[in-house]
Amino acid sequence: MALCVLLPLIVVVHTALSSGSAAPQHAVALYALAAAVALPAPLLLLVPIARVVRHPHGRWFFDIWEGTGVALVATFALLDGGVHSPFVMFFYVLLPHAALSYPPLGMLIAGAGNIAGYLTVGLVAGDASPQHLLAGVLALAAATVVCAYASHNHVLVYRRTAAFARQLALLAERDGLTGCLNHRTFHARLQAEAVVTDTTHPLSLLIVDVDDFKSVNDTHGHPTGDEVLRLVGQSLVELSRAEDTAGRLGGDEFALLLPDTPLPRATAVAERLRVQVRERAARYGATVSVGIATTTQRSDTAGLLAAADRAVYRAKNAGRDRTAGPDDGPGPQEPHRAPPRAATSPS
Repeated sequence: MALCVLLPLIVVVHTALSSGSAAPQHAVALYALAAAVALPAPLLLLVPIARVVRHPHGRWFFDIWEGTGVALVATFALLDGGVHSPFVMFFYVLLPHAALSYPPLGMLIAGAGNIAGYLTVGLVAGDASPQHLLAGVLALAAATVVCAYASHNHVLVYRRTAAFARQLALLAERDGLTGCLNHRTFHARLQAEAVVTDTTHPLSLLIVDVDDFKSVNDTHGHPTGDEVLRLVGQSLVELSRAEDTAGRLGGDEFALLLPDTPLPRATAVAERLRVQVRERAARYGATVSVGIATTTQRSDTAGLLAAADRAVYRAKNAGRDRTAGPDDGPGPQEPHRAPPRAATSPS
C-alpha cells in the first residue's frame, strides 16, 4: 500500500515542478492517474492477505497486482514523455518488491514483465535510440538477476525459519525424553476429544505407571531409568492408532487416550502394552501397571481421569504388572514374574 501512495505522490511533485515540460493535457492526465491510484490505496488494508495466500488461486491476485504495477509505471512514463522520464526508475522500484513477494522463478517472470514495460515505453514514445533502449534493457536484466538471487536467499531464510518454528512447536508440545505429548498438550487433547464423546463415540483412557521406578533407578542407575521411560513411551506410540494420543503426565506416569474405543478394546490394548513393556524391559526387571477407564459422557474429563487413576492403584495394590478396569478388579494378565521389590507401597 505504501508504494501505491508514495509513487503517485512523486508523480504529483515532479509534474508540479516541471513547469510546463509536459503538455497541459498530459499534466492533467498525470494528476488524475496519480489520484486514481493513491486515493483508493488504503482499501488494500481490507484485503485478507492471509486468506488470499492460502487460497488455491491466490497467486492470481499477486500476479494481477504486479502486472497492474508495470502497466501503471509504463503509463506514467508515456504521459511524461517516454524513456527519458524519471518515472522509468519506478521499474527498478518494482523489482525489489517482487523479490520479497515471489520465489526466484516468479521474480524472473516479474523482471521480464518490467523489461517488456520499459521496451513498450521506448517503442511507443519513440524518443530513444536502439543503443539507449539496449542499455536500459541490460540494466533492468541485471537488476532482475540480482533480485532473483535475493529472492532465492529470502526463500532459504523463510524455509529455515519455518523449520525452526516447527521444531520449537514440536518441542513445546512433546516430552524431550520419550517423544510423547507433555502434560499440558495431552490434557488439551483430552479436552478436545471429550467434547465429541457420547454413547456412540466412547472415550477410553489408560493410565500407565512404571512399577517401583525408584527401585529401578537405585538398582541400575538413572540412565537405565531414562531408558525404561523411553521404552514405555516407544511402546505407547507403537500401539497407538493415528487418532490416539500418547502422553507423559510426569515422572514415571504415562497415559494413552483412545477415542471411539469401548472398554473391551481398551482393555485389550492395555494388556498388549503391559506384556510388551515387560518383555522389552526384562533385563531391567521393569514392569507397568495400567488403569483403564471409559466414558460416554460429554466433557467428563475429571471423571475419566479419576476413574483411570483409581484403576491403576487397584492394579498396583493387587500385585503390580497387571491391568485393572473401572471397578471390576484387575484385568487379565499372565503370572506375575517381576522380581521382588524392596518397596512396600505403590509407586
